[in-house]
Amino acid sequence: MAKDQPVIFLVDDDELYLLRLKDHLTEKLSFNARIFTFTSGEECLANLELDPDIIVLDYYFTPNDRGNDQKLMNGIQLIGRLKESAPDVHMIMLSTETDVEVANRAINEGAKDYIIKYEYAPIQLQYLISNIILKRMYAPKVNYWRWGAIAIGVLMILMIIYLVSGGQK
Repeated sequence: MAKDQPVIFLVDDDELYLLRLKDHLTEKLSFNARIFTFTSGEECLANLELDPDIIVLDYYFTPNDRGNDQKLMNGIQLIGRLKESAPDVHMIMLSTETDVEVANRAINEGAKDYIIKYEYAPIQLQYLISNIILKRMYAPKVNYWRWGAIAIGVLMILMIIYLVSGGQK
């Protein structure tokens, strides 16, 4: 991750829930993140130039003041569109929908995680986001040290073989 701060999108048609979730994450995450909120999938897609690392999205989007005749995409349709235009983004569906078929469709379409909205969902999301970001930050360093340890191990084995074989002849 080359950015100074991870970018997180929260996409839900419930503006009050979005604000509470954003406040919770801003206060509780152990690192600074740029968190953006959107009330529709269309808004989310229109802002992909902000280069999100994680997108948390709802399953249902209701038209509210956009006009009743406008059909909005649902969360699974949004995942399909995001998969094409932002394939490296970690997508998490956070929804009140408890139907296992919806969760399976979301995962099959490209969501990496599915969290059911309930009292402790913001805490669950906080820990999940922390793990995702920390893994992305430290994975290259872990690989560096792993290869270093392998190289040292190979050198030690070669030294042992050399010493056991009697050194130089």
